[in-house]
Amino acid sequence: MTRVLVVDDSRTQAEEARLILESADFTVEVAASGEEALRRLATGGFDLVVSDIVMPGMTGYDLCRSAKAAAATRELPIVLLTSLDDPLEVIRALECGADGFITKGSGPEQLIHRVGAAVENRRLRAGGGTGSAVNVHFLGRTFAIQSERQQILDLLVSTFEDTVRKQQELVASQHQLREANRELETFSYAVAHDLGAPLRAINSWTQEILTESPGLDANGKQAADHVLRAASRMGQIIEDLLRLSRVAKAALHRTDFDLSAIARLVVANLTMFQPDHAVELVLQPGMRCQADRALIQVVFENLVGNAWKFTRKQPQPRVEIGADTQGGATVFFVRDNGAGFDMDHAHRLFLPFERLHSDAEFKGTGVGLTTARRVIERHGGRIWAEAAVGQGATFFFTLPPPRS
Repeated sequence: MTRVLVVDDSRTQAEEARLILESADFTVEVAASGEEALRRLATGGFDLVVSDIVMPGMTGYDLCRSAKAAAATRELPIVLLTSLDDPLEVIRALECGADGFITKGSGPEQLIHRVGAAVENRRLRAGGGTGSAVNVHFLGRTFAIQSERQQILDLLVSTFEDTVRKQQELVASQHQLREANRELETFSYAVAHDLGAPLRAINSWTQEILTESPGLDANGKQAADHVLRAASRMGQIIEDLLRLSRVAKAALHRTDFDLSAIARLVVANLTMFQPDHAVELVLQPGMRCQADRALIQVVFENLVGNAWKFTRKQPQPRVEIGADTQGGATVFFVRDNGAGFDMDHAHRLFLPFERLHSDAEFKGTGVGLTTARRVIERHGGRIWAEAAVGQGATFFFTLPPPRS
């Protein structure tokens, strides 16, 4: 029967470890401190120690160092319980001669596996020499490693196993998140699509009331106008939601194209539909990128459209569209001298339905920038903004070339 000493100042965690190991036919005793553990070890008969690192008084490192310094317990495997949050933990464990790691919260199966592996490794290396210390320089400090080569290998393997397990958990979480986002996008599309028909019916019936009810008084007409305006706004929200959903699901078709030409097309459309808003335009020619042309046009429709909208109250509105090089990467930008915004609220900028200006000031649904961000992120780029209240805003984005 393998006899294990569990060392932990937390009675709850120690008892949990004891119950898990006893379920796998280990004989387990518990010590509440490093000092108590050394007294227990002096009596002999233990095959392995599992110790927490952070304890009052003697730490797990101190316990390991003391046990490895004593002839009677030098060959006794000591496995440390750790969170592995600090890369120095591995070096400190090597320095004090530990035989392995167990990550806290890794589950009963992992604890049983690691303890069993440590016991088996001790049997395999029985009779080996202690070796001499090796100096290792790490993070600006020098550590004297007392562990033998087999101990070092055991410890690094246990650390690597935990790293692989955490990576697998991260990949699984990312997959679940992608599935949840996909379901949410499908739901949003279905809801927005299904709302369209009843909304059109509301709009149609309200129009008929206005045209076919000659006896409708002023209050009735005003109420019908309110319904029509609300229906129009709801229709715009639905259209924006559908557009966002299509952008999120559409396949990327990357080509090399003239970004300046896309910007000119967007500006031409804005000028045609808003002929009363004369904007001074500065457009850098010859900008090119490798991206999905249709989706990047959506980005420009939102960014340039916002610049047009938020400069309406400026006596001399100005919009600049161009590109700079920052850190070897091309950064595109859309800059205006419009209303701007408070940078303290910039974290809300790309969230759906979040608006930094009231609807009375500037009309909108709060979905356009969310759509732009989704497109840029799907291309592997990023988007951000800088602004000041009353001094305009600049939106930046990157479009890294596709990986070969």
